[in-house]
This record gives sequence, C-alpha cells and structure tokens, in this order.
Amino acid sequence: MTSQLAEQRLDAVIKTAQYLAALDPHQDIWAEFGKIGLHFLQSDLGVFAAPRRNGRLVFHHCVGVRNCTQLHTAVSDVIHQVLENGFLATETLHLDTTYAVVFLPLNVEGRTVCVMGLGKRGVATLDRDLLNLYLAVAGLFGSTLARLTSQHRFFVMADNVPEMLFQLVRYPDGSLEFGYVSGGSRTALGLSPPDLLGDPERFLSRLLSEERAEFENAVATAGGRLNRVFRSMDTDGRLRYLLCNAMPTWQEDGSIVWDGALQDITEQHEMEEERKRYLLRLERSMEATIEAIASTIEKRDPYTAGHQRRVADLTRQLGEEMELPADEIHGIALAASIHDIGKIHIPAEILSFPGELGPIEYELVKTHARIGYDILKITDFPWPVAEMVLQHHERMDGSGYPNQLRGDQLLLGARIIAVADVVESIASFRPYRPALTIEDALDEIKTHRGTLYDPAVVDACLRLFTKKNYRIAVR
Repeated sequence: MTSQLAEQRLDAVIKTAQYLAALDPHQDIWAEFGKIGLHFLQSDLGVFAAPRRNGRLVFHHCVGVRNCTQLHTAVSDVIHQVLENGFLATETLHLDTTYAVVFLPLNVEGRTVCVMGLGKRGVATLDRDLLNLYLAVAGLFGSTLARLTSQHRFFVMADNVPEMLFQLVRYPDGSLEFGYVSGGSRTALGLSPPDLLGDPERFLSRLLSEERAEFENAVATAGGRLNRVFRSMDTDGRLRYLLCNAMPTWQEDGSIVWDGALQDITEQHEMEEERKRYLLRLERSMEATIEAIASTIEKRDPYTAGHQRRVADLTRQLGEEMELPADEIHGIALAASIHDIGKIHIPAEILSFPGELGPIEYELVKTHARIGYDILKITDFPWPVAEMVLQHHERMDGSGYPNQLRGDQLLLGARIIAVADVVESIASFRPYRPALTIEDALDEIKTHRGTLYDPAVVDACLRLFTKKNYRIAVR
C-alpha cells in the first residue's frame, strides 16, 4: 500500500471516529452508520441486521441498492452465520450488478448484537487494504453502538420518572445553559425539554426573586452538594415547591457543570403542613384538657392554687437556661403543669390540713406520684410525661419516692421539675406554714446540690434568680 493510500485510510478512520463520537441516541443511528460507509469508507453498499428473539432477522437499514428486499434475501444466511460464530465473512452478491461484501460482527458487552455489511460494486472480491480498513472501523461501530444503547436506555428510564434530571452549565461569564433535560420537566415545571434547552430563563424567571438570587449564587459558588427547596410560580400563578439535588464538577475552562434532579414536592409539602396543623390542633386540645384537669386539682386544694402553673413556668425557664431543645422544654413544662395530678385521689381535707400531717396521712399524700403515673400512662404523649410525673419526688441520692431511683436513673425532665417544685413550694404559702423567702428556697437547693438535686439544674436555677432576676409570679 502506498503512503498516499495509507494516509487516505488513516484519514477515513479518523473521520469515522469523529463522526461516530458526535452521534446521540435521538438520531437514526443506522442511517448515520450507512452515511459513514458511503462517504468515508468508499463503500457502495451497506446493510445492518440484528436477530429477533424468535431467531428471525430484522434489517435496520440498507443503502446503495435499488431493491432492499432482494438484498435481505441474498444475505440472510451469511448474516445468521456471523451472528452464530462471531467471525467476519465475505460474500460475492449478484444483484443488479456484482458486489463484493464483507459482513462484520458488531459486539456490545462481548456479545454480537448486530451484523454490518459493507461492499464494493463491480468487483468479486475486496482488496486486502480495504478489508483491513473495514476491520479497523468495525470496533468503532461496535463501541459506538454500545454507548448509544446505554445512553438510550438511560434516557428512556430518565424520561419515565417524574423528577426532572438535568445537566446545568454555569459559564465563567455567569451565563447558564441546560446541557440536558429529561422528560420529567413536564411534570416538575410544566415545560418540555426543548423549552428549557433553548432558554434556561424560562425556569429561572419562575423562581421567586429572592430564591432566584439564592439559586444563582449557589450554582456560581459550587460549595458542594446543592440540596434545598426553592419556591416558584407555575403558569397558573400557584406557588410550587421544588426540591433541587445536584452535584457540581469544575471544568478546565472555569465552567461548573451541575448534574442533578429537580422534583415538584408541592403535594408532599402541603400534606406535611396539614399534618403539622393537625398535630398543633391536637396538641392544643390536649393541653386544654390538661389545663382543665390542673384547674380541677387546684380547686380541691385552694392553698396551692397556681402551684403547678408556676412550677411549669420555672421549668420552662430552667430548660432554656440549660439550652435544651425547644420541643424537649415543651414536654417537660407540660409534665410540670400536671405533676400533682395524682392528688385528685387524695381527700381534700388532708390536702388543706392546717398543721403537720401524721405518718399515715403523709404516706397517703406520697401516693400521688404513683397515682398520677397510673392516670397518665394510658395517654400517648410525644414525651415521657407519665414517667416524669412518677419521678418528680425522686432524689439524686436515692432518698426520694416512690422507687428510690438515683442519679442517671432519673429522667432529666424529672430532675428539673424536682428543683422547680421545691423552690416554688418553699417560697409559697402552705396551710401548715407561711411563705418563706426565695433566699431560703435557694439555700435549700445549694445545700443539697449533688445529693438531692441535680447540680446542673441547681446551677441553672441559681443563675436565673441571682443573675437574670427571675421571680416567681405568685397570684
């Protein structure tokens, strides 16, 4: 082979590789394969065939002959042969004229999935150089077919999910362009892929102004995964919630490529909001019931009227001072507001007795913690309310009641209620004694810090009264 011919064949291989690399699954790949054969590979005839599941052949494309049906009949046997053994075959065909044809297997993932036939008109055999050229490009056709098959499979799957899969390019000059948009854009945005590929502004303009600025800033900085909800307006002027989840890749030219998914979660958002509203209504109803129960208890014991409410307020302040989560504080304060609910079973004359109780009466009063637990344990609170009520007279050293728990066996909420209960009780009037001072109450918890009372709770209580000027609101 002359050097000029060698250069021509090399040029044909290069052009074939470049053309194949530019193909995408949305094109008629068999027609494009046929064009390559005619224009780059000096072929006068091209045919592509693959087997069906029943063993019969399907001819994807033929080019260069007047009668494709005649061609199909003439080449069926040799194509079956190539499919079975995976080796090329050559054949001289007599159609409208003589053709020398080579049949080449195209392999995908190690399996022959298609046969490509390329031929020259007016000759009985192919010269070795041309045959070598066809062999050289067969691998390119096979790898392209594998790539396009894989891409087609992905696009089919992508177009059948409600999420909009996308590739968004952010160029160094700040402009944005969609490189790929799946069919899910119709569900997520009500826009077709061509709408967005041609004009990303059709997406950006729908975002609320402040959210558009946040989106553009996020895709410009590429600080890592973008995973957040953006609000937008649909074509009917309704507010929509769009969950964007994407990852960035920096390019050598300074561009940032974002690959991700956009999902319309408006329905989920509305359901979640309705759930929150329902829980809030349920919580308010539950708390109103609890407040009614607490009021009933206090009416039976006028000397301690407002006690539970004041203890609940102090526990709330202690929780905030200890920097507990808001939800946990709410649960502790709720338990504190009914911590003496068990006293509803104690005779009113014992609760209001204006002197020191005898041993039997005192033991009866002590049962209120257990009774309160029995009343509340059947209610499914989001917090361990019944357990906190049961434990609010337990002490850190195990000297409390009813179960002589100690240390970490006590719930934190119960430890907080215990301190608040003691401080409020000492500083308030009782039928068997006048109210003492807040200093007396603070001396009590300081003296027994770490033995009867949790040190962290005591410290928080002392800070509230001595540094933050908290006062018990006696009504």
